[in-house]
Amino acid sequence: MQQNRRNFLKWSSLFGGLTLSPISLSANLLQTPPLVSKWAGCNVNCGTKCPIKVHTQDGIIQYVSTDNEGDDSFEKRQARACVRGRSSRYKVYNANRITRPLKRVGKRGEGKFIPISWEQALDEIASKMKEVKEKYGNESFYINYATGTTGAIINRCTKGPWARLLSLYGGYLNYHNSYSTAQISNAMNFFYGGSPASDIATLRSAKLAIFFGANHVETRMGGGGIGYAYQKALEESGCKIIHIDPRYNDSMIGHCDEWIPIAPGTDAALIAALAYVMIKENLIDRKFLDTYTIGFSEATLPKDAPKNSSYESYVLGLSDGVEKTPQWASNITKIPARRILQLAREIATTKPCFIEQGWGVQRHSNGEQSARAIATLACMIGSIGIEGGNTGCRTRSSKIYDIIGMPFKNPIKDSIPCFLYTDAIYRGKEMTDLSDGVRGTKQLKQNIKFIFNTAGNCLTNQHSTIKEVDKILSDENLCECIVDVNITRTPSNNYADYILPDATTLEQEDFIRPSAGHYSNRPYIIYCQKAIEPVGQAKPIYEMCLELAKRLGIEKEFSEGRTQKEWLKYLYEESRKINPILPSFEEMSSKGLVKFDPVKPTVALENFIKDPVKNPLKTPSGKIEIYSIELAKMQKTWILKEGQQIVPIAVFESQREGPLDPLKEKYPIQFFGYHYKGRTHSSFWEIPQIREVNPQEIWVNTIDAHQRKIKTGDTIRVKNDLGIIQGVAKVTPKIIPGCAVTPQGAWVKYENGIDVGTCVNSLASLLPTAISKGNGQHSILVEIEKA
Repeated sequence: MQQNRRNFLKWSSLFGGLTLSPISLSANLLQTPPLVSKWAGCNVNCGTKCPIKVHTQDGIIQYVSTDNEGDDSFEKRQARACVRGRSSRYKVYNANRITRPLKRVGKRGEGKFIPISWEQALDEIASKMKEVKEKYGNESFYINYATGTTGAIINRCTKGPWARLLSLYGGYLNYHNSYSTAQISNAMNFFYGGSPASDIATLRSAKLAIFFGANHVETRMGGGGIGYAYQKALEESGCKIIHIDPRYNDSMIGHCDEWIPIAPGTDAALIAALAYVMIKENLIDRKFLDTYTIGFSEATLPKDAPKNSSYESYVLGLSDGVEKTPQWASNITKIPARRILQLAREIATTKPCFIEQGWGVQRHSNGEQSARAIATLACMIGSIGIEGGNTGCRTRSSKIYDIIGMPFKNPIKDSIPCFLYTDAIYRGKEMTDLSDGVRGTKQLKQNIKFIFNTAGNCLTNQHSTIKEVDKILSDENLCECIVDVNITRTPSNNYADYILPDATTLEQEDFIRPSAGHYSNRPYIIYCQKAIEPVGQAKPIYEMCLELAKRLGIEKEFSEGRTQKEWLKYLYEESRKINPILPSFEEMSSKGLVKFDPVKPTVALENFIKDPVKNPLKTPSGKIEIYSIELAKMQKTWILKEGQQIVPIAVFESQREGPLDPLKEKYPIQFFGYHYKGRTHSSFWEIPQIREVNPQEIWVNTIDAHQRKIKTGDTIRVKNDLGIIQGVAKVTPKIIPGCAVTPQGAWVKYENGIDVGTCVNSLASLLPTAISKGNGQHSILVEIEKA
């Protein structure tokens, strides 16, 4: 009878959506087991790592709640998980859950697999690893970029046990950059020597705030993180808020004073016109620019820089003969020239002014230029190093009490931009530092032959031109083995040779990595207390790697005699040596959630502004480089693709598939994917309850829809030369005319050559950006029609 009860509860949780009580069983026959509560955390890559409380009964998850410790005050706020984190049990009990190792039996990409034992899977994977190492060398191994478990310490997708295992086995090809921030991270390195940003909580001291494509409320929804801090800071500041974005996003609701719609990818043109007005009306902060920056004016250029190569000369048209007037920018950005003029005066004369950009701005083919241009605006008004100001970067945490990750030292230094992993499969040995942004070597020694893909959907779904990627991955003569580790079937693991069932953070002990989240000024640490045993034959990746290490002859070196929990204790105690404020491991693991007192919100570059000589930046000049010395060198040496350029200053570059591209005659609508409250990238798509309340829609402006006789609810097709996606229309004025959008991360599903899953990346180009070799996936031109 007891076993029947367990089975009833298990399957009601698995498929019922809601907890069902076995009312048909007499209460007199069964004694209800006690309800047990354990802490865990949401470890996906949303930017906020929220604690969740898992409530189990008889080894079955009954429901998931969130942090209820604290009150409604900002200083003692609760770190309340959003709908995504609270849906975690639907990941555990998912009809698509992988419960046994799987081996491919059809052609790669067909998605045909049979279940096999762990022994067979590990024996065959180890054998193939030995074969590939002998035949091609360790440079042919690759751990693909992934973010599905980026928040964990041990169960981490790319820098955890898999990195340690392969490093001890002789090494593997590294990657650099990310799909999220490749362009802005590289741009800010050239500009600031890093990505310095003020805490969003300092916004309470601002008088005016300008947000370029920033959407904290929707992308970082957790109550402990920046989305909530953004709202509270605005309530306290009373400052004027202006959002510049092609789309009216959720961060504007109830807070925004003005929405200025802008054509996607044209931010650098707007900044140039703002600069033109400020220069002509003597509104520039010359003292700040002369003291802390190089390259805004001719007088602060490096000695070897060509004449008229300063940003000021560019804006005034001395370098190219085109004055960057408000009317010039209006023709590009679709913002009225009069509003550009007013905005320039308002930004320059309102102090302090908080300037920030989100990551969507830089996800264009010209993204590095736009990112540097927005940072240049912050410099022009001297809005850096002061309370209420910001650098133009995206805000982040004030203080993190981090935990050391699993140690590894990869003997191979060769590294590729992560977006070019498909290139490294079919032309790896041709890739160089000057043509492809390869690091650690002048030229790659080998093509990728063996891929480990852990908790990631970037093999296909989050990559670009999915039909082309299908051809590359389906060719077994190129990459010879793909091992995918996940909790559910995904579009990406259709291309695996072996799929290994992973355990969730609810099914193992682990830390949620503090540095993976952005908590504003109130840090906290989460210890996952293991609520239930793994479903089916699922294993934590540490156990998978330990078993492979045995077969590869490196078990002792890999484990150092430690279990997963012993590693957690060791890493935590090492972290306590750096941060003595951390409680004991015993206290941490028993409490599950430990919050620390609020800290003083960080003001970016405060020390540099106080004394730039004693606190130089990590740039060649030690100053803010509006004119980048390093980019000037790259301009002379790098080999670029046709139509690309590298310029030391942040000029407006007409992006590929942008508003000025001649292709617009054939495909008149700019299209991109936005980050959505219903998903973190492609994570949580597999949960139907989340999809029901966050439907996949294609936003079409009212004017564009009327011209095409499209109504809300119509099935429409979005097409270009790379593919066709099909989905449901939402006709709305919340997107600028000439532009359409859909939430990114939907799972691709082809029927008769059409992606009915509505994955925006089916239409995105594989061409990388010039400087970072990143994914300019928002540069898409399309036509839209009723299906």
